[in-house]
Amino acid sequence: MVKRMTNKEKAERAAIKKKLQADGILPPDKPRLNRRKFIDDALGEFNDFREKSLVSDLYLHKAVGIMLGMKKRSSPTPEAIGVAKALRLAVRLREFDEMVRERGDESYKISEQYDYIKDILEA
Repeated sequence: MVKRMTNKEKAERAAIKKKLQADGILPPDKPRLNRRKFIDDALGEFNDFREKSLVSDLYLHKAVGIMLGMKKRSSPTPEAIGVAKALRLAVRLREFDEMVRERGDESYKISEQYDYIKDILEA
């Protein structure tokens, strides 16, 4: 059976943590990351970079390699899993486009494309 901490114990731990942080023994708490803003900023930076550089794909490949290299830890990071999903999506989207072309269609329904890639998105 798991023993849960009482509110008094939680308050004691919080006070100890604050004291240790004030004494410089523990680092200060990191501010929470605004994920939407981070994604928007990163996308904007990369789009600007891509417009100014002919070798942006090279640096994107290097960045992907670094992120996937993080799997060598004891457990792969959620970020590495996200990058791996993006790679699989790229391959699967190309397969889908080729399938549509081979059957002689010039258009498709978004739901059809989603059905083709949803296993990756939901993994």
